[in-house]
Amino acid sequence: MDARNNDFPLQSEYHYTSGPDAAASSAGSSLGITDILGTLRREWRFPMYGCLIGLMLGLTYVAFAPTLYKSSARILLDRSVTKYLQTNKIADDPTYDEAEIASQVYILSSESIAVPVVRSMNLANDSEFVGPPDAGGGLIRQAMKLAKRLVGWGDHSDGAIDPDAARELIAVENFLKRLTVWREDVANVISVTFASEDPNKAANIANTIADTYIATTLETKLRSTKLVSQWLQDRLMELKVQATDADRALQNYKIANNLVNAGAGKGLLNNEQLANLNTQLTNARVALTEAKARLDNVNQMGGEAITGNEALTKLRSEYRDLASKASELEVSVGPGHFAVVKLRKRMDELRKSIQDEERRIADSYANEYQIAKTRESELSAAMAQSMGEAGTTSQAQVKMRELESSADTLRNLYNSFLQKYKEINTIQTETIPVQNARILTRAAPVPKNSKKALAMLAGGIVAGLLLGAGAAVGKEWAADVFRTPRAVEAATGIPCVILPKVQPNPERRTKSILVEEFVLDAPYSRFTESLRNIKALINTAHLGDGVKVIGIVSSVPKEGKTTIAANLAALIIASSGARTLLIDSDVHLRNLTARLAPDAREGLIEALVDPSRLPTLVCRRRRSGLDVLPCALSARLPNAAELLGSPEMEQLLAVARKTYDYIVIEIAPIMSVVDVKMIERFIDRFLFVVEWGQTKRSLVLEALSEAEIIRERLVGVLLNKVDPVSLRMAEAYKGDRFGDYYIE
Repeated sequence: MDARNNDFPLQSEYHYTSGPDAAASSAGSSLGITDILGTLRREWRFPMYGCLIGLMLGLTYVAFAPTLYKSSARILLDRSVTKYLQTNKIADDPTYDEAEIASQVYILSSESIAVPVVRSMNLANDSEFVGPPDAGGGLIRQAMKLAKRLVGWGDHSDGAIDPDAARELIAVENFLKRLTVWREDVANVISVTFASEDPNKAANIANTIADTYIATTLETKLRSTKLVSQWLQDRLMELKVQATDADRALQNYKIANNLVNAGAGKGLLNNEQLANLNTQLTNARVALTEAKARLDNVNQMGGEAITGNEALTKLRSEYRDLASKASELEVSVGPGHFAVVKLRKRMDELRKSIQDEERRIADSYANEYQIAKTRESELSAAMAQSMGEAGTTSQAQVKMRELESSADTLRNLYNSFLQKYKEINTIQTETIPVQNARILTRAAPVPKNSKKALAMLAGGIVAGLLLGAGAAVGKEWAADVFRTPRAVEAATGIPCVILPKVQPNPERRTKSILVEEFVLDAPYSRFTESLRNIKALINTAHLGDGVKVIGIVSSVPKEGKTTIAANLAALIIASSGARTLLIDSDVHLRNLTARLAPDAREGLIEALVDPSRLPTLVCRRRRSGLDVLPCALSARLPNAAELLGSPEMEQLLAVARKTYDYIVIEIAPIMSVVDVKMIERFIDRFLFVVEWGQTKRSLVLEALSEAEIIRERLVGVLLNKVDPVSLRMAEAYKGDRFGDYYIE
């Protein structure tokens, strides 16, 4: 474990902080309502700053943004005239449907309407849409053009665009930004709203948009009708030529192939003969498959596979009877008796007869297979020959029918188009100016809305509040750490206990200057009480399953397992007087040895060599009476994991089990080295340490996955080093009396 576990000044009394925010969720998991509320309580500054920023932005907008007046005109999509024309057979035009009405909204807000309005009202020279010609913004635009030239943007295009066209383009863009088009509650009524700094101008532009839309719609319909008529005429001429060519090709083919008087079915393939031949071929293939199956069965299983043969069945039955008599007689008179020998001889003759009969039947199966195979080959050849002859005979007539079908199709298509063309020419709908839309309500100037400023300020405050709250929740989610026991248990399925962060308190002096003996200095603190909870779980396992060896592990260094291991061992011996041994098995960093036995020259490595020396190698803590087996090394060992998983380690722990009631072992982090995988078979139970608000959730889950074999032996997870402010805010609902039993 890293030295961060012991980075407390060596002075005076300790105070601690405790408890995660009960409403905060671990990052990476889904955030519920209580989790979000807890996060906002802890990160209250984010929503507050967001409200202030939103308020300032709202005030800035109200102070500097120009006031816009909105005016609306309503357009009614009316097809009543069209319905009358349909009823009287004057016009054939469908009524509006939902999709067509929705498309009119997009047409009204498109450049096809905006450009004519901009040109008709000369908005390209209006300072409201393109800015004043000599405004101070010109200097800014020139600076922007210069910057574009420096980076190679737009040099070639600036000179190519006409200034008037550029102003018109800017005017159209600003025009569309201030235009709003939507459908009213009535399906075929569309509202056109325009915003301008001048209420009269807003009303005039909205009315002009409506008038332009109606005129454009009528003009588009007339143009479309003419295009359809011209296209239909060109298509008729094309179909006429194609139909004539198809008839000519059909007649020429009949004459060339002498098919002028060919009947409908003459020369076609005899379907009945083909079906009969196909049936025979199918039966032959079935017979071939059955014969092959019988032959393969006999080849694989021998004579035992042959059943249903009367002679063979009779021989087998007689053989079984003789075998039964021989066995009974052999029991009575012995195997050398004349009668027994005679029966055995008769059995040999029957066995030979059975084998001969089986061989004969197998040969017959082989013959049947060959016959069936020959029959199937002959029928297949006959089928192929018949199909070839039939194809050659009917090829000419098939081609003829193809030409006839093509000619009929083109002729019918030509007649259909001709009928439609005659109807259009007769009705002449292109000359009827049918108006399908009209202005229902014209736009009028509207007074200034005094509520807009208040709405903007309220909107800015609400938006800032939401953004600040979102930033706080996003920060918590992105942190990907554990902050509550509930989050740990939900992610791992393992019980979790929180441990307060132990810190030196310079206001009081204590008997000890070691944070590793904090439980002795503060026996009524929440840190100590939380460790008593873990000790109670260990005592239960000790009484039930004889648990003695407790391993303290973590995902990575600096999570506080050295402090927890030392305090847990001290608490065990202080509270119950149980003989307790604390072993520093982290041979890589040896922080426990540096804190509790800095002067040790021998320890774990020597005990592995000679386990009987254990009593002489331990260091007794004078105050707590705790025995510590240090790891006295001047450098790291390359084979540390092998030593921890060796038979010598097993022997050492066996000796320790006889002497001590509890053995607490600090083990190197799971994700750093493989020590835990080597020593785990000697450990009865494990405690997993997670640093609150620091260790990544994904890292904890990965560590538990790496050491899956210890998961079922975990007593619990210790959420260590919790923050004081988070605890006070999260546990405020418990009241002031909650902590009366704790003495810091």
